[in-house]
Amino acid sequence: MGKEKLIPVFAIAVLLIGCFSALYVNAIEVDSKTIEINNTEYTINQIFSLANMRTIITDEGEKTGVALDDLIIKTGSVCSSCNAYTFKSKDGYQQTVTWDYLEKGVLTQENRIYFSDSAHSFWVKDIVEIEVG
Repeated sequence: MGKEKLIPVFAIAVLLIGCFSALYVNAIEVDSKTIEINNTEYTINQIFSLANMRTIITDEGEKTGVALDDLIIKTGSVCSSCNAYTFKSKDGYQQTVTWDYLEKGVLTQENRIYFSDSAHSFWVKDIVEIEVG
């Protein structure tokens, strides 16, 4: 008799934990249609009209998008003393790279960052901010 009462209580507790976890994840995600580059917001269309295009080869094939080094230069975010560029995702994931990576990277129309000759952990999707520092 004790197990029969305990199982529904346990099941409800697991369901509540799942619901609260889902709410927490959705609450911390940023929902944005712009990308903030060094404290200035740009839409994807503005970015694509601003910077030059580049095609790179990855282990998933060709990726075409805006050249990241050109994007940083055209937005006036280049900094001679800066050696770190952090790409932040709407889910909180971030990756910091050097200028050498930017010269081999693209931002695609799908709002994803790819770098040729790098691990997938350097690729970031759903970019909301590029921090220069």
